[in-house]
Amino acid sequence: MIQSLLIKLAICVGLFIAGFGYGWVKFEKAAEVASLKSQVVSLQTNIAILEADSSQAVRDAEVIVIFDKKTKEDRDALAHKDTVCFDGPDADRVQGLWKN
Repeated sequence: MIQSLLIKLAICVGLFIAGFGYGWVKFEKAAEVASLKSQVVSLQTNIAILEADSSQAVRDAEVIVIFDKKTKEDRDALAHKDTVCFDGPDADRVQGLWKN
């Protein structure tokens, strides 16, 4: 009778330990999945930020190209390229640059 009771007790303890181990493994996997989901959200946020920055850089580069083109056109249009002082139409063109 005591042997039967000890066997039943051993079986119950074994089942408890197996159930506890199974639950612990599931808990660890759930924690790992939650961590990975958090990392995915963080990476998606970083990707969105980088895409926004790159599109802004493209727009900025286009504006710089336009400014460079206008500057080159204005520089080439100066009547007296070798003079230091601006007078007459050249002064008006330079003042026009600052108005835009």
